[in-house]
Amino acid sequence: MSTSLLTKLERAADPNNTERHTWKAEDTAAAVVRHIRQMLTTRHGSSITCPDYGVPDVTHALHDLTEAVALIQRGVKASIQAYEPRLKNVQIRHVRNTNEIGQPAMMFEISGHIMLADGRRQPIRIGTSLDEHGNVELQEL
Repeated sequence: MSTSLLTKLERAADPNNTERHTWKAEDTAAAVVRHIRQMLTTRHGSSITCPDYGVPDVTHALHDLTEAVALIQRGVKASIQAYEPRLKNVQIRHVRNTNEIGQPAMMFEISGHIMLADGRRQPIRIGTSLDEHGNVELQEL
């Protein structure tokens, strides 16, 4: 027998109900990583309503690696601070300029604290890789 919609709503509204869904820290971390992945694969100007959403296009700065690294660090940090409010104390650290197999790629580490619904802080570290073709890879460390 199926439960009525009213019964389901009453159960969901009951603060003592043990069947209520609660977000786990892992769920929140995974959601933050997914959103950062989306941000890092979006270039400034791609969103009509939020032209500064995403990261700047650095292809014009790749001839000057120091400038490109600084541009990416500033762009990623600004975008996360503006559009990912769950992540606090954001730090972007340049790690190296080659990937694990020696191909050219700018490697960064994003770190900070996720603010959980219950007020706790959960540290998070995300490894990012940007290759010469603009492909972005993320991995929670």
